[in-house]
Amino acid sequence: MKAIAKETAPRKLPTQPRARVTVECILQAAESIISKQGYDYATTNHIAEVAGVSIGTIYQYFPRKEAILAALIEDVVIKSSAPVRQQLLACMHEPLAQCNPGIMRLLLLTRKKNATIFKHLHREGPDVDASRVSLTPETFLYPTVRSFYLHHRDEIKIENLDMAMAVVEYMVVGGINSYLEDPAPALTDDEFADQLANAVTKYLTT
Repeated sequence: MKAIAKETAPRKLPTQPRARVTVECILQAAESIISKQGYDYATTNHIAEVAGVSIGTIYQYFPRKEAILAALIEDVVIKSSAPVRQQLLACMHEPLAQCNPGIMRLLLLTRKKNATIFKHLHREGPDVDASRVSLTPETFLYPTVRSFYLHHRDEIKIENLDMAMAVVEYMVVGGINSYLEDPAPALTDDEFADQLANAVTKYLTT
């Protein structure tokens, strides 16, 4: 596992603006290829071609394509989590019934926008080290979510808070994944988010 982790770690981190733009182009190219063609097509040569950089530039930052995948997962998780964290912080002192619909809409939107990363890459990228593969919005947002629950402790009727958090995570993540995988959902995105919010609120408060 340590050997795999070393191979998927970046060679160096970009510090200058130009270098950061280059790495961003590499990650965007990798995501585009994986979304349109699949993980197997995301070779370093193909990524370099789509990104408009040389293969030498790729290897300047990443030792192999699995390192690009690991960085892509991390980048998307962090960026997609930022608006959710802001929403949670803004709702700390609002009733759950008022907060949950907006939170569910945002979670659905971010997961839909980044479906390739959240759904496919964790299954198709077996050589990425476990610490990167296990990085999800849920794990990244855990401290903020727990703080959110603690601020609403008087509304939450379930005694075991950790259990309540785990059940809600299963409900939300599983529900959103199933909805997004349905080729012909019976509900619109807003209808689904509202119904999911109602289910979560009822579970927590009754």
